[in-house]
Amino acid sequence: MKFINLLLEGKKENLIDKYKDEDTFEDATHLLEKLIDGDPSSTKKYSEWMIKQMIGLGDRLTHSIADNVNLFIEIIENFHKTSSSITPEDIDYAATLSSLVKPDRIKSGPKDIYKYDTIWALQAVLNGVRKRKIEVEKETEAKKDVEKIYEDERFLILRPFSHNASCYYGANTKWCTTTKDDTRYFDKYSEEGSLFYIIDKKSSDNIWGKMALFVRHNGNTEVYDQKDSIRSLDTLIQRFEPLTDIIKKLVKGDDDYEKLKNAKSGNRKDLNQVLSADYFYKMDQDYVYFQFDDVADYLSLFVEEVDEYELKDVEYAIDTPYGYDSMYYDAYNFDDDMREGYPLNVLNQDHLKKLREIIKLSGSELINCFKATIPKMNKDNLQKFIQKGNDEKDFYDLYNLKISDGCESKIGKYLLNFDSRFIDDFSYAYSTAEDESMKVGVKNAISEEACEVYSPIGMEKNGDCFSSYRIPIDNLIEFYEDDLESFSGLTLDQLLKTVVIPGRVSFDIREPREMAYEVRDDETFEYHFNSDMDSALDTLLGKLEDSDEYSDLEEYKRIYTFISNKYEFDERIPVETAGGNVEIRFKSVDPTDNKIVFELTRRGDNYGFKTGKAKLSTIQQLMSNYQLFDPFED
Repeated sequence: MKFINLLLEGKKENLIDKYKDEDTFEDATHLLEKLIDGDPSSTKKYSEWMIKQMIGLGDRLTHSIADNVNLFIEIIENFHKTSSSITPEDIDYAATLSSLVKPDRIKSGPKDIYKYDTIWALQAVLNGVRKRKIEVEKETEAKKDVEKIYEDERFLILRPFSHNASCYYGANTKWCTTTKDDTRYFDKYSEEGSLFYIIDKKSSDNIWGKMALFVRHNGNTEVYDQKDSIRSLDTLIQRFEPLTDIIKKLVKGDDDYEKLKNAKSGNRKDLNQVLSADYFYKMDQDYVYFQFDDVADYLSLFVEEVDEYELKDVEYAIDTPYGYDSMYYDAYNFDDDMREGYPLNVLNQDHLKKLREIIKLSGSELINCFKATIPKMNKDNLQKFIQKGNDEKDFYDLYNLKISDGCESKIGKYLLNFDSRFIDDFSYAYSTAEDESMKVGVKNAISEEACEVYSPIGMEKNGDCFSSYRIPIDNLIEFYEDDLESFSGLTLDQLLKTVVIPGRVSFDIREPREMAYEVRDDETFEYHFNSDMDSALDTLLGKLEDSDEYSDLEEYKRIYTFISNKYEFDERIPVETAGGNVEIRFKSVDPTDNKIVFELTRRGDNYGFKTGKAKLSTIQQLMSNYQLFDPFED
């Protein structure tokens, strides 16, 4: 058993002893144990809080302990997954949904379980987080499908391009274009002209707070108040008097094609016109300049060409958002990889020499797996080296070591059960380095391709990747004039997304995790791995050389070899003399007393679970005559 597991088992036993006599858990110790086992944290930091919450429920006759144990575990697993991403805004939102939430107390430490007075307060916060996430997602999706014509602290003018965006920004109106689950009216208006929403963000008036302006392709206009009553254009202008010039311009309606042609003429006034795309920055007589907010904004031109989830994978690989778990290497795979010997392939020469010395001190025959690669040297030079007081074996240590083919797996399996702390340190160093090197490798590989992906249409980088670009005005005009009758009414954003990108630009997107092992960055791996691995090897080597933590190193080796040869570590082994319903699993040998750490499990109606340590002689007797000292008997 690894050292951390020993500590956790001790903590578990202490909690059981402390609370097993409480009325809640009387005759239900197994549920107390299940509650502790359900704690998903590596240090069992939630266990005692859950126990106290369970006790606090009161009379066990009024509720099902078993059901509540399952509920508590489900809630605490959800909290463990989301606690690091809970924001003050989430907590304030949850407080509006439930009076159980105390925002000031929780916001002082949202990851601290003891900031939550009750399990129900915790559940209320988690529900608030979930609901707010849905609202934020709705807002995010809606913002993608609008053209903001104007916005200041008070007013907003926008053009919705999707029914979802129409419903979001047209909330609390009677407009048919915001009818839930019915896109027909919005689609009809979108086909017949341009729809604009003019909003007073600081108004709570349910008649004049929002108004809709519809400009048909033939130039005719329609105006609606918030109750969907028809109003005149003059009424709209009077209500939103500060926006008069903008509204009149919307009615007049120069489209982007006309603006580009005007800009090409070089007229200063025309150059100051704003194209409809959010990412439009400016234009001169020769170029249109784009400024993208981030990677997602840059990739948004592919929304009609590539599935959204694929774009998200690319976006998160290049620019991982805060709180997003983008693990490429799963640390849980380390033990399996170690059994195959894969992590040994990344050890450098210093690591291999230290590992060889560890294997040597442990007395294992695996020392024969280490081979020295040396240059040709005549016997005279070798003899001189020995005459200087050096051992011949030291001569070989000066040169490159390698592990013989087929030995990696043997050494990996041997190390897995040799010293638990060393394996924990090895796993941490390897898993962290592997994941970081994959992240960097994937980011570099995808960024290199994505940065210039729009070059086929003449869009060239004008600054940083995914930020500043420019494209010749002539190119854009040519795109429109490929089919002027069909395209002239399209906004620049629509033209690029629906016509130009699908027809002229391709993006060979691969799932980042599929390419992670191929593109891992060796320099990043070495940066994260070498120092930590040196430390892990030095610690184990020091323990073996000083034997401070081994009461009798030779006896430790004898017992370890016996168990690994006869039974195998960490395997469930039936105790035949117990009638077939008892299994034992050998976890490790404790070097401080050379006792074997084991787990004993009894199956069936009389289920039981025990952990403990025993001498090798006791283990042998248990295996040969279990009934003599059944540890499950009172």
